Amino acid sequence: MRQGHFSLAYLLALFVGPFAASQGLAATVPHVGLLTYWDCSPGTVQAEFGPFLKGLKELGYRMGESFVLECQAAGKSYDRLAEAARKLVQLPVDVIVTSSQPAGRAAHQVTDSVPIVSIVSGDPISAGLVASLARPGGNFTGVSYYATELTAKRLELLKEAIPGIVTIGVLANPDVSYLPFEADAMRAAEKLGIGVKLHHIRQPADLDVTIPEMKKEGVQAIFVLPDVMLAGEAAHIAVLALEQRLLTMAWAPWYPRNGCLLAYSADYAKMLHRLAFYVDRILKGTNPGDLPIEQPTTFELSINLKTANALGIDLPQTVLLMADEVIE
Repeated sequence: MRQGHFSLAYLLALFVGPFAASQGLAATVPHVGLLTYWDCSPGTVQAEFGPFLKGLKELGYRMGESFVLECQAAGKSYDRLAEAARKLVQLPVDVIVTSSQPAGRAAHQVTDSVPIVSIVSGDPISAGLVASLARPGGNFTGVSYYATELTAKRLELLKEAIPGIVTIGVLANPDVSYLPFEADAMRAAEKLGIGVKLHHIRQPADLDVTIPEMKKEGVQAIFVLPDVMLAGEAAHIAVLALEQRLLTMAWAPWYPRNGCLLAYSADYAKMLHRLAFYVDRILKGTNPGDLPIEQPTTFELSINLKTANALGIDLPQTVLLMADEVIE
C-alpha cells in the first residue's frame, strides 16, 4: 500500500473479511473514490469515512463483490487536493466522495462529468458548485451544514456561557478564505458588541505562537472557524488554551471531546452516513444534479465540564440545560 492511495485489499480485510477478487470482477463493478485532505491509511480512512462506509454496507454493498473502493490523499496540503482528485478521475472512478467543501471544490475544479458527493461547509451556490439546493444541476451534490446564522449562534452561546465576554481571538486558515466564515464572524461579533482579534493559521506549529499572543492581547476566548487543518488540531488547541486560561468555542463535537470547552454543530457522523444514500442513487443511475442538497434540521451543543472546572468557570444552568453532550 502506498501512502496516498489504496484500493481493494485493505478494505476487504477491514469490512468484509478475506475475499479473492479477480481483476475481471474489479473491472465490472463500480469504483467509488474517496478524496481526503489527510492520508489513506486504514485508521485515517475509518476515522473520516467510517459512517459513510457503514451506510454503504447497510444498503447492501459489499467490498469486492458489488463495488471497489479507491482513495487519493493530499497529504495535509490544500494545494495537492486537485492533483489527488485528478488521479481519481484518471483511474477512473464512477463517483467521488469527500467529507469537506475544500475537497469537494477541488474535485469540482478538475471534472465536470464524474459525480461528486460531498459534505459542504459553506454556501455551495455562491461558491459556484451548484445552481440551487433543490436542483443542483451539474455533477455535484451532497449534504450541507452551512447556514449564515450558525456562526452568530455559536457566538451567542459563548456570550450566554460567559456573560462578561468582550473580546475573542478568532482562529482562521487563510487557505480557505473563499469560505464565508470570517465575514460571518465579524458581522456577528459586531452585532453582539464583541471585539475581535483575527489570527490566520496555516500550519499547526503557528498555534504555539498565536494562542499565547492572543492571551497577551487580552482576549477571553478562542473562537475556532471551520477548517480541515484546524480540525486535526483540536487536542493541540485545547492544551494551549488551557495553559493560557482561555475558553474555546468551536464548530464540531470532537473539539470538546478533545478538551476544548464548547462546540455547536450538526452531527457529522449522520451527515457522512447520509452520503451513502447519494452514492447509492447515483450508482443506480440518478443524475447527481437531480439530487437535492440536504441541510440538517438539528444542531447540538457540546460542553466539556472537566475543562470548565479546570478553568474555574461555573457555566449558567440555562446553558447546561441546552447541552446535548456533556463531557465530565
